[in-house]
Amino acid sequence: MAKSKRVNKILLISLFFVSAVIFLVIFSWNTSPLYTFFGYDSSIFKAMGKFMADGLTPYKDFFDHKGPIIILIEWLGFGITKSDYTLLLLQAIFLTVALYGVYKIAKIFLSTKKSVALAFVSLIICSIFLSGQAGNIVEEWILPFIVWSSYFTVRFFAYKEKEHNYKYSILYGVTFAFAAFTRLTNAIPVLIFAGIIFIFLIKQKAWKNIFKNILAFVVGALIITIPIFIWFAVNGAFNDMIYATFVFNYKYMSAKSLKADSLRIFKHTARYLLPFIFGMIMQIAMILKKKDVWLSVALLVQSIVAVAMYVTGALFPHYLYVWVPTIAITLILVVKDYGALKWFARGYVALLVVVFIGTNYIAFRNYESYLKGLAVDYEKKCKDVYSHMPDKKAKILCVDSNPYFYIVTDTKPSYKYFHTQDLHSYYDEKTKAEWTKLIKSNKARYMVVSRMGEYPMYSYLRKNYFGIYENDRLALIEKY
Repeated sequence: MAKSKRVNKILLISLFFVSAVIFLVIFSWNTSPLYTFFGYDSSIFKAMGKFMADGLTPYKDFFDHKGPIIILIEWLGFGITKSDYTLLLLQAIFLTVALYGVYKIAKIFLSTKKSVALAFVSLIICSIFLSGQAGNIVEEWILPFIVWSSYFTVRFFAYKEKEHNYKYSILYGVTFAFAAFTRLTNAIPVLIFAGIIFIFLIKQKAWKNIFKNILAFVVGALIITIPIFIWFAVNGAFNDMIYATFVFNYKYMSAKSLKADSLRIFKHTARYLLPFIFGMIMQIAMILKKKDVWLSVALLVQSIVAVAMYVTGALFPHYLYVWVPTIAITLILVVKDYGALKWFARGYVALLVVVFIGTNYIAFRNYESYLKGLAVDYEKKCKDVYSHMPDKKAKILCVDSNPYFYIVTDTKPSYKYFHTQDLHSYYDEKTKAEWTKLIKSNKARYMVVSRMGEYPMYSYLRKNYFGIYENDRLALIEKY
């Protein structure tokens, strides 16, 4: 019997893995062998993985405001092999762990068949926020941690335990730290669950259990934090890492807040927010019908926060990817109580299907009509410019052109700020001062500049560099 269960588990995980690979091949344009696509953010991430593999130190030798865990993942997935296939494999492993976690959540309430089916439904939900975002996004790497943290929360409330097993809180702490060193806001779904558990334990007056859970949470966070601190301290980049990951990121997110216009919010509501809004209706219905009240309250809070953060911040759909478990768990609970919530369940499934079809139709239509040709063309233009560089060993830098150039030409930036330099300077005076000092040092013999628009630093470059070659996308300039 035990052997049979083990075999079934291996087969199920294998099924999830194959499904994850197929899903990513279709929707992760940045790493799929089916598409020629580079994606701006993905190019940054891949380039950082490449730079680290080339011996450069993050934040000291090259700058981005994403946390160090993203750089580590890209180093493992792309930098070492310089291949999208290994990155795709890593994505598939992470997604498989997340799918199995959704299955385990559903299995708390439902049969094996229904649990497997709902795990696959979670792929539909994932595609809504991944399609058109092209894959290799920050949120993909944090998803399995959020799913499994959610599993232990759901289990706690479903089994009506009076005390919360402090060992679960170790994972909450790990998830929080993992998110903090990627993008701190990605930890909010888990923090909401932890907050609801905390309120429940206060109501139970389980003071000793509260203390154990707080301590376990801290231990979990330190499991991630201490190795990162030690590594960057040893490599002389501790202050740079802290500033980029937390200080700069705070300024960046603050500047992005409350900028969205009402028309864009309306368009995004139709494509991305309806699953959350309709989910709120079901969560309220479950609360009124006294079905899994504590859990439903937690899910309702998550949904409200997800929508509020999205419409008051930068409208990037991939930000919503971390909230996939919120929708999936809501659907699981509705299926569990199908008899009482039959019409809600039917309506929710119908809505998800409509949003799935509409979102993917728009995304793939855009790819075919515009993005596909753009990607092929840009790679050719990068190689074309590099072929006209007289001294291939000289120092080079891309200024406001896509970091994909470094990958295509297998080059390294000569300055710390290797992409969107003027944009980074816009958000932070310290970065602006450092970038200005670097650019005026004239250490880079060659610059590759964008032909797509005018940037503040171009006025300086025109006075100190002269053009030696250009095509319709990029220009190669050399210092006087």
